[in-house]
This record gives sequence, C-alpha cells and structure tokens, in this order.
Amino acid sequence: MKRFSTLYLVSSLLTLSLSHAAVPFQLTDSSPGSAEFRERFLGNYGMLSELEPSVSVQDKPLFVRVEPFLRNNPQQAIQVLESALNNESSPAFRFLLGSLYYQTSRYGQAEQNLRMAVKAFPDFRRAYRTLGLIYVQNNRYPEAITAWLKVISLGGGDAQSYGLLGYAYLTEGKYQSALSAYQMARMFKPDSVDFRRGEAQSLLETGQYRQAAALFEELIAEQPTVPDSWLLQANTFLQLERYDEAIANLEVVHSMGAGSRDSRFLLGNLYLRAENYRPALQAYQAGLAQPGELNVTSALKPLDYLIGRGLIAESRVYLQDLQQRLPATLTPEQQDQLALAEAQIERRSDDSAAAMAVLKPLVERNPLQGEALLLIAELELEAEHYEEAVFYLQRAQSLPEHKVDALVALGRLEVARDDFAAALKHLRAAQEIEARTGVARYIRSIEQAL
Repeated sequence: MKRFSTLYLVSSLLTLSLSHAAVPFQLTDSSPGSAEFRERFLGNYGMLSELEPSVSVQDKPLFVRVEPFLRNNPQQAIQVLESALNNESSPAFRFLLGSLYYQTSRYGQAEQNLRMAVKAFPDFRRAYRTLGLIYVQNNRYPEAITAWLKVISLGGGDAQSYGLLGYAYLTEGKYQSALSAYQMARMFKPDSVDFRRGEAQSLLETGQYRQAAALFEELIAEQPTVPDSWLLQANTFLQLERYDEAIANLEVVHSMGAGSRDSRFLLGNLYLRAENYRPALQAYQAGLAQPGELNVTSALKPLDYLIGRGLIAESRVYLQDLQQRLPATLTPEQQDQLALAEAQIERRSDDSAAAMAVLKPLVERNPLQGEALLLIAELELEAEHYEEAVFYLQRAQSLPEHKVDALVALGRLEVARDDFAAALKHLRAAQEIEARTGVARYIRSIEQAL
C-alpha cells in the first residue's frame, strides 16, 4: 500500500473526471435540427445562386414540377426527381435530391447524391454545407471538419459554418482550432448558448482558466439549472487552485441530483485536502452508492487516501461499504489491493496478528507482491523477528520496482541490530539506484554516530 503525502493527494485526483459521451455537449441553438437552421435549410432549395450550377432551359420544367412538393411533401418530390434524373442531369438536381433525402433523414442516400453534385461541380457550396450537416448529425467529425472548411473557403463563413466547425474540432480534441472557430461564430451570433459553451470549453482545454471561468459564470447566471456548466467551472477552479469554490460548485451539482461517481470522489478528495474528514467520507460513500457499474480501480483510490491520512476508522467504514458493492469477480491485482488495504488498517489499529493473517495468504497466492513482502518485513522488524524480516526483505529486493525500498528497510534493520557498517552498505546501495533526501540524511546521521 502506497504512503500518500499531502502533496501527492493534492496533485493526484484534483482534476475533474467526467463521463465523456461521444460529443462534448448536446447542441441546442446551433443544432442542425434547431428551428432557425431548419427554416434556413428549407429556404435552401432555390436555384438562383450565380456561384453554383445553373439549370438549363430544358431542365426548368422538371424544377417547376417538383417545386410545389419541396416544403410539404418531400417524399413526392423525391419520387419526381428519381424518375427523371440520369447521369447527364444538372448537379443542381442532384443537390436538390440529396437535400430532400437529408430532410427525410435518409442520410446515406443524401450523401450519395450530394457527392455526385460536388464531383460534377467542385465548388458547390450549398452541397458541402448539407454534407457538413450530415456528418455532424452522424458523429463523423473529421469529415465534418473538411466539409465546413470547404464551405468557408467558398465564402460561406457564417454562424452555422463556424459554429459546427468549432464543435467538430472540439469533439476531435483540436482545442485551439475549436477556440478560433467559436470566436468567429460568436461574431455572427454572440449570444448563442452553444457558441459560448464551446468557447468556454476550448478556453478550459487550452489553459485559459480565468477566461473560461468567467464565461461559465455567464452561462450559469442565465441557466442556473444546467449541471454541466457548474461542473466545468469547478474544473477551472481546480486549475486556479480555488478549491473552496470548486467544492461549492460540486455541492450545487449534487444537490440537483446530477454529477457522477467521479465527481463525488473528487468532492471527497477536496474535503480531505481541507481536512474536513466527515464530509470527505460522506462524499466517498455517496460515490459508492451511485447507480451503475463500479470501476473497482477508481473506487480503491479513496481507500488509499484515507489510509494515507491515518484515518483508520473512516478507512474501515469505507472498506466495509466498498466490499458490499464489489462485483463478483475481481482481477488478481484488485484482490491484492483490497488485501493490502485491509492489512494496513489492521496494522494501524495495532493488530499485527490480524494484519499478518491477511498478508501471509496474499504472498502465498502471489509471491511477487512486493508491497505485501515489505509490509510483512516491517511487522517482523517491529516484533524484533530479525531473521524473518531479512527473509522477506531479500525476496522484495529481488523485485526491481521494490529493490530500493527493500535496501532501505534492510539498512533500518541493521541499525536495530547495531550493525552500522552493514546498514551503511545497504543504504548507500539504495542511494546509488535512486537518490533520496531522507536516506541521505539517514546515512549522515549514522556516519556522525560512528
């Protein structure tokens, strides 16, 4: 079981761990299906753009036939076009057919026709725009980025194109590009909730924490019942080391019945850092009680922190709660971690026999469990069973990741036996592998004593 310093506790889990979906947030006022953009799309069926393919005199009767059905009977419009189009038809009609398929949510056929349109007319801006909508709605964000960049390069830079480009960049983890796109989108539509949310998340991801916190503050003031804004602002507060404010935000989220197991564990860590031990334990227990499958590795970390702080009564309570919620099958590593935690609790409760009763079967099951070997050796040393302690330390010394700790423990053991020369030999060997300030001081104190 690791010994956790205060510094380790502060740095280890003070970042907000949210359950990320396939997208950073659900689009609202910039969604392709929003009322504003839907009305714009339905007004997209005209054929008058001088930047796009024209309709010949021979083709105009087809447009006259299909035009009455475009808004209110798209299925009839599709049937008219499908019966009339061929490989020689104007790409404007392929765009029209693709748009109708998009309107009826038949995205595969929409994409097929739109691709035919841009192949015949490579600068067909509206066709690229509808392709961009298809890709966003189907979570195909690399393709969406390409489509929206093409729209913008063809002069179609507006709120929708920059906003959905920013969303695609944000989803792909390209945060600086997302920030630039969202800032452009807000020039067209500065009050958009989606654009401000996207910009705030991009600021957070690019390390501009004060600006992100301020923008989340705007969103919270306007929509105080949206948990995600409180959660993400809590993350900015953590980065700014404003821990009390982070606690307050997380408490608000949990009072709404929102949050996650990870956010409750984080709240426990923050309370533990502030030495508010009772609310820390309560937050950890609330995390365990959250519905859903338990991530055992994550659930073990609060136990480490409680033991590291010497909160043995709290550790025992948390361990009992955890054991009631464990899945039927654990990995060997998880079994070892639980056994080590239980042994640490028993040892710090001054029950060495109970600790040994847990540790001995553990090293029989896993002879390479170095932490258990070191802890058994420590218990044997405390009982002045020196030969038994040496036996376990030599086993631990054979494990590269535990060799230094074993050598330091052997040095302490030889000091206990008044063999200072042997102690210095072990301690100097440990220092050659990994220099440690505490061990250096120990060596100096022995040399001075000699």
